[in-house]
Amino acid sequence: MNVPTDLYFQQLSGDNSVFLGTLPPDSRQRILSEEYASLIFRNENFPWEELNIVLPEYIPQRADWQYAILNAPLSDFSPSVSRQGYFTIPKLFTLLDTAGLESSGISQVQNQPYFHLRGEGICLGFIDTGINYQHPAFRNPDGSSRIARIWDQTIQSGEPPEGLLYGSEYTKEQINQALGSQNPLEVVPSVDELGHGTALAGIAAGTSDETARFSGAAPDAELIVVKLKPAKQYLRDYFLVEENAVAYQEDDCMLALRYLINQSRKLGRPLVVCFGLGTNQGGHDGYTPLDDMLSYISFLPAVYAVTAAGNEVGRNHHYFGRLNRPGELREVEVVVDQPNKGFTMEFWAFSPEVYTLGVISPLGEKISPPDPRMGTSQDVRLLLDNSRVQIDYETVEFRSGSQLIQVRVENPSVGSWRFQVVNKRYLNGTFHLWLPITGLASPHVRFLDPDPDTTLVTPSNNVNTITASTYQALTDIIYLHSSRGLTRGEQLKPDIAAPGVGVQVPSRATGYTQITGSSAAAAITAGAVALLVQWGLQFNNGKLLSSTEIKNMLYRGASRRPDLSYPNRIWGYGTLNVYGIFESLVTI
Repeated sequence: MNVPTDLYFQQLSGDNSVFLGTLPPDSRQRILSEEYASLIFRNENFPWEELNIVLPEYIPQRADWQYAILNAPLSDFSPSVSRQGYFTIPKLFTLLDTAGLESSGISQVQNQPYFHLRGEGICLGFIDTGINYQHPAFRNPDGSSRIARIWDQTIQSGEPPEGLLYGSEYTKEQINQALGSQNPLEVVPSVDELGHGTALAGIAAGTSDETARFSGAAPDAELIVVKLKPAKQYLRDYFLVEENAVAYQEDDCMLALRYLINQSRKLGRPLVVCFGLGTNQGGHDGYTPLDDMLSYISFLPAVYAVTAAGNEVGRNHHYFGRLNRPGELREVEVVVDQPNKGFTMEFWAFSPEVYTLGVISPLGEKISPPDPRMGTSQDVRLLLDNSRVQIDYETVEFRSGSQLIQVRVENPSVGSWRFQVVNKRYLNGTFHLWLPITGLASPHVRFLDPDPDTTLVTPSNNVNTITASTYQALTDIIYLHSSRGLTRGEQLKPDIAAPGVGVQVPSRATGYTQITGSSAAAAITAGAVALLVQWGLQFNNGKLLSSTEIKNMLYRGASRRPDLSYPNRIWGYGTLNVYGIFESLVTI
């Protein structure tokens, strides 16, 4: 089932692998070294050809036609919004998880004699914690693997993918060789220590197992898997991430996305990307570098992106404020319940408004709000509290154009931290603040007066992807922590609600277990998208459906309750119902 090749695919797989300059012989070591920082640059400002020739020592890698990733000595490029700019510093992403097929109408289209849609001829791509490739959920009836490729960014003993400089790639032939050997990990040493990637791959595309009463949504699809390497320590330190938190870098996700697209092109098959990670960093309006990549691929033929809304309701990590007049001051309280290493916080407001921020510590020490200009930065050590507060201002953030104020508080005193928001240029007085996402932040830091809305995580705010919120299929009740829209720019999100509570999944060892969270809902939705793409190619005159068509088919088939109005910020257009799509096509 071949799909057309366009200029974008040619750009990804052609000149990207050719470096016109001379790369250092220790390029892989530098990319992985804790002494080197990862930087994200937009190619319109730093053309690829110039980076390639002028800065080969920074080991340029091209993510797509928009972005390049550089690696520079930390001594030259230590992270700082005031010095580097917010856009250039990779954001950190984490996992979104702590009887859905029938309620989603997937079982009906799998088993309906005419359709028998099971994802054949479609690739499902995962950027996550890897996969337990030995599990029966990823094998054909003859025991061979359904996994087409694995790129394990954490293993450096094998060959990296073409055009990339780190990690090890394993082909289907190598995986089958491993499965046929007595010691599979000697042939393909890739494992999923956390089980999250295995779970999502199983939900979306696990092989049916009648004895375990298990089936993935698209059990005949092929899989392409990227196991992300952990985030470097300098970024964990800069963003004050908890010691044992699972964190991944934005630039690694971007290169992983490029890899998935390249591999699906080589296979000549449509690709559905399931992205089950998230962050509270960014403006929550779809303008991070990863957002830009996801936006662009959503307009490509044969590429579809599904994102998870997040599990941030009730976590007290979002604050929304509205001032009534110019010059008004609003105090926003952040409560620190127990001692911890610190927290970061991001303030976002739309142009042309301008704000400034003051701080009052629990022991009464005060940092006065400055006059906010481009590059304004404060770095204050509080004597009584023994805390350090850093505040960086970007009055016009590079990609979104919004005002950003980034706050870092190291070693915060226990108690109430009061942040004084002052408006300097008034339009409507609205602003948002976000603390880090659950899993990266200390659970002992929260807003005193949080807002449960606009809690969708990045990149689920991206209006061009398909975003799934989470509900309990057995009770038809929204999951307690399911993140809500709208986006900061008041665009509709989420698109659809899918089952994500107590979903049965392959375990990282043997057998099956259950997970709950929005990434489970995203995985079911990704599998459903694969079925719709297959239907278009096999039963709709060979039509390759666009992402926009797929999204609107999901809207059309969704189940809706009579007591609610749609679309809304919790359920989107309703609950996922693939069979309802086909019913809607033949009925009025």
